[in-house]
Amino acid sequence: MKRKLLALVVLVAVGIAALAVTFGGLGAAAANTTQYLTTPATVGDVTDDVAATGSLAAATTYGLVFGADPYLATSTATAPQATRTWPVKDVRVKPGDRVKAGAILATALTADAQRDLDTATANLRSANINVALAEERLTQAQDANNTDAERQATLTLLAAQNQHSKASQDRGAIQREIKAATLRAPIDGVVSAVNITAGFDAPAGAAITIASPTLTVTTDVVESDLPAIQTGQAASVTVTAIGTDLSGTVTAISPTASTSQSGVVSYPVTISIKDAPATARAGMSADVTITTASATNVLVVPASALQGSSGNYSVLVLAADGTTTSVPVDVGLVTNSMAEIKSGIAEGANVVTGTTAELVGTTNNGRGGFGGGVAIPGGGPTFRQIDGGSTRRGTGN
Repeated sequence: MKRKLLALVVLVAVGIAALAVTFGGLGAAAANTTQYLTTPATVGDVTDDVAATGSLAAATTYGLVFGADPYLATSTATAPQATRTWPVKDVRVKPGDRVKAGAILATALTADAQRDLDTATANLRSANINVALAEERLTQAQDANNTDAERQATLTLLAAQNQHSKASQDRGAIQREIKAATLRAPIDGVVSAVNITAGFDAPAGAAITIASPTLTVTTDVVESDLPAIQTGQAASVTVTAIGTDLSGTVTAISPTASTSQSGVVSYPVTISIKDAPATARAGMSADVTITTASATNVLVVPASALQGSSGNYSVLVLAADGTTTSVPVDVGLVTNSMAEIKSGIAEGANVVTGTTAELVGTTNNGRGGFGGGVAIPGGGPTFRQIDGGSTRRGTGN
């Protein structure tokens, strides 16, 4: 019994000693050795971007109404209404068809309009006769040197001329209606809607709508990102539905904030897309990245290597013998992930981005040194999510 108790005491003592070695001696030794994480300064590009989402839309859309000129369909435009009933004779397109400017899309019967044209033509002829008679009476009054008769003849001539003008306008309007009974494409584009069927009367509004092949994306950019946005800036547009990356340009920035239920103030920004493929359709979701600043073919280091503050930055350089030196640097473009170095260090210099101890630490605190986490060199861009639809991000390569 005593031997068993003695053995148990020995085992407990050995266990305590092992724990002391593990958490005391070895832990202290590890704490006394600093393992630096470094990355070499390289020549590359630094870009600062604003990311947001939106949906594709046609740059311009036209509505075609029987008997009227094509109109530009916008959110604020008032569509013209047909003034007569147009029986549809022929429909030659369907939604999705690509058409050339001037192509015939549909036709309507014009018998009713033709009858009105005949009447208008007769009225115009009558007006011509009345003008001729009034001119003759005025001439006779002038020859007779009859002032009263001359005044009366002048009034009659003016009335006849007004009647002639109205008759001419009425006839011209009916002629334009008859011409517009044949719907033609006003632009090269894509038929987006067909609201008519052969053999039935056309609606009073748009019979066909046609969209331009040029696409745009309008996205909401939060107010904190807006100062960095300018027209003419390059943008990339990713359309996941068709697995395509497209290039575009910022073409418009709304001066008025859009409404937001979450309380975030944002402004609509429009990007015009270049050379959109036929598979890209209005309404598809799109991810937009607007390049707000860039520096190409420059010396770059991870932004996590910067210590200090703007105007007084430095980096910690690790020498071959394991010693470190704090070196002041002049920086250019600095993003969330990369920094342009204008002077202070040369290409290939090993800059410290953190320590191995920080891998078990807290969240990276950004550009003010290494306290609390570290950005892994070569780990790609870091992101800063801002309330709302857009996100500022920086990249380097």
